Amino acid sequence: MYEPDYPIAEELAACIRCNECLVACPALATPLTIEALNRETLDGPVSAPVARFGQSCYLCGACVPVCPVGLHRDAMMIWLKMRLLAKEPLV
Repeated sequence: MYEPDYPIAEELAACIRCNECLVACPALATPLTIEALNRETLDGPVSAPVARFGQSCYLCGACVPVCPVGLHRDAMMIWLKMRLLAKEPLV
């Protein structure tokens, strides 16, 4: 597992899985579960649907103001993008 400076694991653990971030996202073209996104953002193999979403996200920030617990999905997406750039294996 990576050791980020940003407390990504704490952000992901604080997610209440309400799905509001994904509902607000203009880049999400196909359905995706928040559970898969959270799990694959942090560690392990990245599935093709999560990878496609990570690549299509343009960090507009629409996900941030809708989060009822004030999480920064935009920062979490940067972490996912970093994982994809590191060429994590896809499943």
